[in-house]
Amino acid sequence: MKKIFTLALTCISLLLQAQQTKILWLGNSYTSVNNLPKMFHDLALSGGDSIIYDSNTPGGYTFNQHSVNTTTIQKIYSQPWDYVVLQAQSQEPSFPPSQVQTETFPYARTLDSLIHDNDSCTKTVFYLTWGKKYGDLANCASSNCLKTHRLLLIILLRYYLV
Repeated sequence: MKKIFTLALTCISLLLQAQQTKILWLGNSYTSVNNLPKMFHDLALSGGDSIIYDSNTPGGYTFNQHSVNTTTIQKIYSQPWDYVVLQAQSQEPSFPPSQVQTETFPYARTLDSLIHDNDSCTKTVFYLTWGKKYGDLANCASSNCLKTHRLLLIILLRYYLV
């Protein structure tokens, strides 16, 4: 988990290279619990970069919820962003493909459209969350059971790398 997190932060920080960059973070508690936006800001600052950031990260939020949330929409349109980081509800991408196709992808596209409507130069970044240590037993269908961290992570990667 730390390696993926470190790699993601390193990749984004390489894109920023000693400039003022504006980043909006949209997600849920996976983004807010350790204050990832502030942590990223501080990391960039330590390298001489300047970050302006904002976020909307209500607990458990999905792309569907964000796509109609007044605060999310206001923040998207509040200024031209360089990057908008989207984090899906952690279990959502691991659901069966038909469910992801109807309950996740359309709302990710809606958010991306709103972002580019505000500023066509903004880059949308999807933040891959980590798989839970023991998989996703709470959503374990009889034929599609993700009982291990490895299986859950493989499924998550499948959708984030589309």
